[in-house]
Amino acid sequence: MSLSTFAVIGKDNSPLYLKEFPKESEVSKTETSQDTTDNQSDPFGFFEVKNEINKTMSLKNKFLIHSALDRFEEIEESTEKQQSGANKMWIGLLGSFDEKKVYGYVTSTRIKFFASMDDVEDGNEQFVREAALKALFANVHEFYIQHMLNPFSDVRNEKKIVSERFDLGIHDLIKSFNENFGKQDNMSWM
Repeated sequence: MSLSTFAVIGKDNSPLYLKEFPKESEVSKTETSQDTTDNQSDPFGFFEVKNEINKTMSLKNKFLIHSALDRFEEIEESTEKQQSGANKMWIGLLGSFDEKKVYGYVTSTRIKFFASMDDVEDGNEQFVREAALKALFANVHEFYIQHMLNPFSDVRNEKKIVSERFDLGIHDLIKSFNENFGKQDNMSWM
C-alpha cells in the first residue's frame, strides 16, 4: 500500500503542488523511454534539460484529488470534524476512490495536503500506517513553512510551487514512507 499521489492545494482550492510517485516497475519503463528521446534531441549534451517540477500527474489522479477536495468541503461544512489538540489538522480518510484511499490534512492557514494510497484491507496495520501518515503530513507541513519563509518564493501569489528543494524534500519523505510502509510483507514499525 504505497503512497502514489501527493497534492498541496491552496486557500482558494487551486493546486499548488501535484506529484505522482509511480511504482519502481513503472519508473524504470519511463526512465528508459525518456533517456532515448533526450539523447536523440541532444546527442552531445549541450543543452540543459530542466526537470519539470509539478507537471507530472495523470488525469486520473487529478480527478482523484478533485474528488477528495469535494469530500473535504462536505466534511468542512458539516460538523463531522470537531477535533482539538495535536490532531486538529489531521482530516484522515476522505474516501476510497477507484481502488485508492485518499487522506487529508489542513493547516491553520487553509492550505490542504492530500495523499492517495492503494486501497487494501490489512487489519490493524492500517492504524500504524495512518500514524506514520500523520507524521509525514506534519513533516511536509514543515517543508511548506520553510518554503513560505523563503523571501523569493511565489506561493504568496498563489502560484505553483516549483522549488527543487521543496520537491526533493517531499520526494525523500515519500520515498522513506513507501520503503517502510509500501510493501505488504514488510510492515515493521521503523
